Amino acid sequence: MTAVSLGDLARTFMLRRQNVALKSQAQRLSTETVTGLTADVRKKVKGDLGSINGIDSSLALLAARKSVTSEATLLASGMQNVLSAMNKSASDLALDLTSLSPNGMKMTTDQLGTAAEDAFRSAISALNTRIGDRSIFAGNDPQSAAVADADVILASLETAIAGAASAADVEQAVFAWFNNAGGYAAMSCQAAPLAPIAVSATENVKLQVTAQHSVIKETLKGLALAAMLNRGALSGSDAGRTSLAESAGARLLQGQTDRIDLAARIGLVEERIEAAATANAAETTSLQIARIELLGVDSYETATQLEATQTQIETLYKLTTRLSRMSLVDYL
Repeated sequence: MTAVSLGDLARTFMLRRQNVALKSQAQRLSTETVTGLTADVRKKVKGDLGSINGIDSSLALLAARKSVTSEATLLASGMQNVLSAMNKSASDLALDLTSLSPNGMKMTTDQLGTAAEDAFRSAISALNTRIGDRSIFAGNDPQSAAVADADVILASLETAIAGAASAADVEQAVFAWFNNAGGYAAMSCQAAPLAPIAVSATENVKLQVTAQHSVIKETLKGLALAAMLNRGALSGSDAGRTSLAESAGARLLQGQTDRIDLAARIGLVEERIEAAATANAAETTSLQIARIELLGVDSYETATQLEATQTQIETLYKLTTRLSRMSLVDYL
């Protein structure tokens, strides 16, 4: 029987090829041991990739929806916080304004005017709240401020009430400024409200409250009317200033129900977003389990194969070292 031998170069190539193959196998088994999933998807599903592609597509869509629901949650929460703060400020101020009387009053009209201007400034600042570089009350123009700076608005209102001789005149001038195109409309973002947000396959929510919302405008009217007490309105007429304070307080109290109702509607949207997020998370978990069932491997068997492969690599290294040290004497 004729013996077949390999030359040095051929043997080197053979050993190198075996080394590469064993290392590739070890890498594959290491990945499968860590992830618990097969590294060769096509072989695992026997060439039928329809099911796994469908699962992966659904998981990608759910991941995108998770991002959308997270953003919607932040947006709704931000709106809710602003509306709640604005309502508390307006309601507290309304009580002080309506309790004002010429005799034995708790606060003077000057003090109330200062408090009202502070409340107005706070409301404007809150309406310009930004979350993730998005102006939450600017609708479809999230990069713009929802309303102009409070100083600019107050200066314009101060000009509008110039010459007013009674509380009714001041009220008429302030309300006209808010209703005219050259007043509040010119100093607030005119973008359309946000489109409905798809938080699940079947659920759309609406977060369409902007600085143009009627409830917000009415609240700002009342706060601005009271703030005019701090801008020299009816200076020198205590009775007129008291009447103006009471009128502003009554306006703010009348709007309390609408403010609470608007906050409640935002609260319902928050609940729907949370429910959709929960349903999406449950669906994601189910799909991930199905994916594991399709592509999962036996961890014990894979670890055993990995250990055997590592042993083979070590043996190959020893053999290669020994062959590389052979001399002519050893060969003979």
